[in-house]
Amino acid sequence: MDVSAWERQLAGRAPALIATLGVAVAAVSLANFVRDVGTVGPGPLPLVSLGLCLSLAAGLLALSRWLAASDLSVAGTWTVVRWSLGGMIGFGLLTGLTVGIRLAEGRTVGGASLGLIATAAGGGIGGGVAGVYYARANRVAREADRRRDALVFLNSHLRHNVLNAAQVIQGYATLLGQRDDEPDEYLDPIERRSDAIASLIEDMKRLADLFSGERTPVPTDISTPLLREVENAREGHEAATFEVDVQPELHVMATGAASAVFANLLQNAVEHHDDPAPTVSVWTERGPRAVTVHVADDGPGIRDDVKEHLFDSAIESGEGRGIALVKTLMNHYDGDVSAYDNEPRGTEVVVEFRRPPPQ
Repeated sequence: MDVSAWERQLAGRAPALIATLGVAVAAVSLANFVRDVGTVGPGPLPLVSLGLCLSLAAGLLALSRWLAASDLSVAGTWTVVRWSLGGMIGFGLLTGLTVGIRLAEGRTVGGASLGLIATAAGGGIGGGVAGVYYARANRVAREADRRRDALVFLNSHLRHNVLNAAQVIQGYATLLGQRDDEPDEYLDPIERRSDAIASLIEDMKRLADLFSGERTPVPTDISTPLLREVENAREGHEAATFEVDVQPELHVMATGAASAVFANLLQNAVEHHDDPAPTVSVWTERGPRAVTVHVADDGPGIRDDVKEHLFDSAIESGEGRGIALVKTLMNHYDGDVSAYDNEPRGTEVVVEFRRPPPQ
C-alpha cells in the first residue's frame, strides 16, 4: 500500500497522536467531573462517570504504547491511525447528531457531554483495534502473495531445469538399454532414479498449482482418469491382476491433479505387496453428496499403529511422499481419505470426493 508524504509523516508520529487523544479525553473528563460536582454536588455517580471516561482514556494510551512497540510498516501504522481517528470522529458525530435532533425537538438532554466523551473515546479505541487487525490481515495477504510468486518461480525453475535433465538421462538410459551387447548392471538404477526425479517434479507441479491458487476444484468427471490410471498400472505391472468396477460420469469437485491420487494409490497397492502377482480391486460408489473410490489389495496389510497416522506425514521425498500427496490433494478438494483392513487380507484405501452442488 502506497502512502503519501504527509501520511508517512503522520504515521511516524502515530503513537504521540494517539497518546495526545488519550490525554485530551482525560482532560475533558476531569473538566466534566468538576462541572458535575459543582452542579449536582459530590457523590458516587460523578465518580463512576469519571472512572468510565478515564478508563477509555487509558485505553487510548495503551493503544499508543502498543503502536510505538509494534513492527507494523508505515502503511500499516497509518491504517491504525486512520481507523482510530475515523472511529472517534464517526461515533462522536453520531452522538452529536442524536443530541442535536433531540434539542431541535425541544427536549432537554442531560449528560450529553458524558455520552459524547464516552462514545468518541470508545470509537477511537474500537477503530484502532479494528485497524490493527486490518493492517495485520493485509500484511499476511501480501506475504502470501510473495510466497505464491516464489512458489510459482520455483516450480517453473525446477520443471525447466531439473525435469529437462531427468528426461535427458532417461533418453540416454533408453538408448543404452537398446544396445545389442549385454546391458550394464548400473543401467536399471539409473532408469529408476531418473523416473523418480521426473515423478517428483510432476508432483511438485501439481502442488505448486494448488498452493498458488491456479487450480481450484471444479465439477470434474473422475471416471475417465481413474480408468486411465488403472490401464497405466496394468501396463507397468503385467503380473498384477486388476478387478475394476467403475461407474461412468462420476462428477465431483476436483481438478486434473485427481489422477495423481489414483496413480499413487494403485502404485502403493502393487509395489508394497509381498506377492509378485498381486490382485488389486478398484470400485466406486455414488452417494447423494459424495463419490467414494475404493482401492483394495490382498497384500500384507498395514499395522494398526502405522495405519492410525498413515496420512499425517508431511510431503517429503521418500517412501511416504505418494501418500502425503494424496492427503494434500484430498484436503484441497475438501474430501477425505482413510485406510481399513481388507478381508481376508490386505488394505483398503477409500477416498471421498464432494459432489458438485445442485444447479
